[in-house]
Amino acid sequence: MMQRIRYMAIVLAISGFHVTAIADTTDDRLRALEERLNRMDQAHKDELKKRDDEIAGLRQKLSGSESATQEALDRTKAIQTITDEIVKDIESRKKNDFVSPDVAVIVDFVGNISSRNHDATRNRMDIRAVELDIRADIARFAEAVVVLAFERDVMPGLFEIGNTDGIDTEVQAEEAYLFLHDFGIPGLTAKLGRYRVKFGQQNLLHLHDLPTVNAPYVLQSFLAPEALSDTGLQISYRIPNPWGEHFEITTEINSGEGTSTRTPSIVNHLLWHKHLNKHAYFELGLSNLWGTSTGEGEGTNRDIWLWGIDALLVRHDPTGGFFNQILQAEAIYGRTRQPGGSLQTAWGAYLLAQQQFARDWHAGLRLDYTQNANDSDEKIYGLSPYITWYWNDNLRFRLQYEHRTGDVPTENLLFFQVTWNFGAHVCSGSPFSPCSSR
Repeated sequence: MMQRIRYMAIVLAISGFHVTAIADTTDDRLRALEERLNRMDQAHKDELKKRDDEIAGLRQKLSGSESATQEALDRTKAIQTITDEIVKDIESRKKNDFVSPDVAVIVDFVGNISSRNHDATRNRMDIRAVELDIRADIARFAEAVVVLAFERDVMPGLFEIGNTDGIDTEVQAEEAYLFLHDFGIPGLTAKLGRYRVKFGQQNLLHLHDLPTVNAPYVLQSFLAPEALSDTGLQISYRIPNPWGEHFEITTEINSGEGTSTRTPSIVNHLLWHKHLNKHAYFELGLSNLWGTSTGEGEGTNRDIWLWGIDALLVRHDPTGGFFNQILQAEAIYGRTRQPGGSLQTAWGAYLLAQQQFARDWHAGLRLDYTQNANDSDEKIYGLSPYITWYWNDNLRFRLQYEHRTGDVPTENLLFFQVTWNFGAHVCSGSPFSPCSSR
């Protein structure tokens, strides 16, 4: 019994020691865990602080970088501006120091067969004109143009009998002007010198640029047998408007040459250009010419009034091919003071249609009617179908039949025209030019 008691006492003593040991071990572990957590928490705080410090540093660097970048951009812009000014100045000085002009030579050969054979202009072949075209940019926004023409009087006239004594040759400056195309005002241009009078559409074209061999009858009757040129000042201005349309007004003060005037004449032209769609455009123009002279025994009076209207419709092949069409018309009404003092009124018009049916082939028809500007009792009608073939941009062939009738003997003419050019390429800008139809 005593032995059992001793045994139990030993067991309880050992158990108490074990519990005490376990308790001591648990406390140590809790303290160790708490210390570990404290260290981890401090490390986390240190890491967060380090990250915040790094972010603040990056923000400061980024702010400094943006400022430096902006400063660099400003410096680059300033340098580019100065560079552009230097380049412009160099280019301007180069143009002022040396001018290399573009020179072109255009030769126009015409032959005709006529049912009438009463003057030297009919049933013959001859060089109608040789033109020397010289152009150069002589300063910034300033171009000089000179067109010298060596012409032969070989075209049959309308109301009068042509040259019966032989063919004359003359040399003249068809154009010699300074073209200024920048006044600091957008859309404002000027010409000073001798130029084609801006009356209608076809008067602006040289003979070799016309869609037909000769000019329409109404232009020959009211303006000049070939075209009306004059010397003076021309100002053109593209009128700004809220509709985005192209309105251009042109005013000329000319010497009055070719209009039977002895004092300056005034010419006005208003143009409306309208794009109907991306394949077609329409132009409508209004023209006016006025001049004065001293009539015989009547003092100063209005010598001539001309009013004109012109229209142009151009359609390009929407497939990108060469099936292009042009429709053009002009009409002129005039009041002219005759040498005896009487006032003469007359009018005329033409209609022209042209079809391009291949890359280098064009066919067209022109219908003419006009009264004699100086005698409205004389009238003439014309029908002129034609076909044109461009060998290339430098060589062109044309065949044209013309039937004339009215208050003149009926006449049938067959024209054959060959035009060639060499030197610098000059594009007239006419819708009938191959530059515009290819």
